[in-house]
Amino acid sequence: MSSVAQADSTYTFIEKKVRRLTASASEAALTSFDIQQAVNTFYNNDFPYAIKIDQQRSVYKFLTIPNVDRYPVDVNNLQGFRAPVYFEGIPGNFFKNRDQLYNLYPRYPTQFQPVGGDGVTTSFTFTLFGNNQNPFPQPNFGILSTQLVIGGIDKNGNPIRIIDDGGAVVDAFGIGSNTTTGQLLFINQNNVGNNVYLDSLNQQKPAIPPLSPLPVPSPPLSLTPQYCGTVNYVTTQITVNFPVAPAAGTMINVWAATYQVGRPYNLLFWNNELTIRPVPDNVYLCEVEVYQTPAQFMQTTDNPVLNQWAQYIAYGAACEILRDRQDMEGVQNLQEGFMRQEALVLERQAVEEIGQPNITLFNTTQTGYGYGTGWGIGQGF
Repeated sequence: MSSVAQADSTYTFIEKKVRRLTASASEAALTSFDIQQAVNTFYNNDFPYAIKIDQQRSVYKFLTIPNVDRYPVDVNNLQGFRAPVYFEGIPGNFFKNRDQLYNLYPRYPTQFQPVGGDGVTTSFTFTLFGNNQNPFPQPNFGILSTQLVIGGIDKNGNPIRIIDDGGAVVDAFGIGSNTTTGQLLFINQNNVGNNVYLDSLNQQKPAIPPLSPLPVPSPPLSLTPQYCGTVNYVTTQITVNFPVAPAAGTMINVWAATYQVGRPYNLLFWNNELTIRPVPDNVYLCEVEVYQTPAQFMQTTDNPVLNQWAQYIAYGAACEILRDRQDMEGVQNLQEGFMRQEALVLERQAVEEIGQPNITLFNTTQTGYGYGTGWGIGQGF
C-alpha cells in the first residue's frame, strides 16, 4: 500500500503553484529568483497592509530610559499602533493626535539669558539651571528635546538662530548615540528665504539637508555635520560655537521647555515615534498593541504564519508577475481563485469575532456586583 501525499504549505509549494498559475514551467520562462521576490513582496508588503487579522496582532514592548521621552519605532515591521497601553501592567492613555497629549502637558518655554556677547568671543559653555535657578533637584528635571531655541544678534547685525536636533535619530533602536544629548544646528536664510544649515567648520558652503526616512525634527538633518555645539537635556549644559561672535553688549536668549520627571501613564504615537508623559523617572516596561508585518521567507522549507495562507500568497504573487508582463487577461483569469482564497483568510477572522460584541460606553467587559460595576454604587442599579 503506497502512502498518500500530504498537504504542503512551504515556500517550495508556493513557488510550484506560482509556476502553474503563470504557465511558467521552466527557469527560462520565469526564474526562481523572480518568483522569490514576488512572493516575499506580496507576503511582506501587500498582504499585511490589505488585511488585518488576529494572527498579525501582537504586543510591542519596550523599556523606558530615565529622562528620555521619545522612542522611534520601525514602522516597516510594526504598523497600526492601538490601545490598550500599559506601564508596568497599569493601564495608561493612548493618543494619536499631538493636541491630546500637549493639552495635558503644554510645552511652555522658559526664557534664559545665561551669557552676553563682547563682539569677539564665539565659544560659550553654560548651564541653564545654574546659580540656584534649577526649580527641581537633579535628576528630577530637564529640558525637552527638539524644543531648545537660541537666538541673538551677531556683531554684523545679523540674527543668530540655533535649534537642537532632538538627539538625531540614527536608527530604529534609539535616538542618536546618547539619548540625553543633542547637537545644535545653526540656521541661516539664503537669498530666497529658505533655511540653510551652516557648518561652523566650513561656513562658505552652506548645504540644505535632505529629508531622512526616519523620524526627525523639522527642519530635517543633514547627513554631514552641520553642527555648532551640544546640549545635555538632563544637566542643561550647553556648549555653542557661534560662526560669528555675538554683538558686544547683547544677551544670548535661550528658550527651553522644562519638565519634571514622574511615573508615565500617557503614550502618543505620532511621526513614527512614541512620546511618553510624564517624562520617565525610571525604567518602566511599556506595552502597546500593534499589527506586525510577517517575516519574509528565508528558506524553501519555511511556512507562512498560517499554513492556509499558502495558496492566497501564491495567487497574489502570480497576479503581480502577470501584471509585470502586462498580461491583464491572465490577471483577470486568476481573480476568482484569488478572491476565493482571500475570503477563506477573512472567514477565519470572522469566526474568531463571532459572539464578540464591540466595547462601547453601553457595553463594557466588566461584570459583577461589587463597587462601581454592579449593584450598589456607580455604574449599576
